Formats: sequence, structure tokens, C-alpha cells
Amino acid sequence: MTVTYQLTEDEFDYQLFRRIKSQFARRPGSFKIKIEIEETELDETEAIMANPYLFEKIKAGIKSVENGNVISFTPEQFDELVKKHSVHASGI
Repeated sequence: MTVTYQLTEDEFDYQLFRRIKSQFARRPGSFKIKIEIEETELDETEAIMANPYLFEKIKAGIKSVENGNVISFTPEQFDELVKKHSVHASGI
């Protein structure tokens, strides 16, 4: 028989070992425990949502846009801004 536990790092504690041991204590003979740790990667959206600071910044940005705080320009105006503020254009 094989039992698989999927849990977070917060659930990985001494109590977990006690629960596992109690489940198998009724079975005669010995048993082997294999612990496999898999690092899960969050996608970009999940990572932002999990970070309270970034999440609040995004919400504030959305609210700012909803309140009309936007900047718009044509592609030509954008090119001019890039030229004006470019490090290479300023001679540095």
C-alpha cells in the first residue's frame, strides 16, 4: 500500500509524523517512509497575488486609471520622448 500526502510547508510539522505513525501502527510489520520535497513555482500572476505589497500597488494603479489618471500620446510623441530622455541622446 502506498499513501501520498500533498501538503504545504506549514502543514509539515511534528503532528504530521504522529498522524502518519498512528495510521500505520495498526499494521503488523515494518514500513518505510519516503519524503519527497517538490518546489512549486507560481506563475507570474500567482506570485503577484501572493505578495501583499505588489497586490496593493496593482489595485492602486487600477483605481488611479479608473479615476482618469492616464497619460496618452501618439507613437510620434513617444519617439520624441524617448529621444529626449535617452541616455545616449543626452551625451552621457
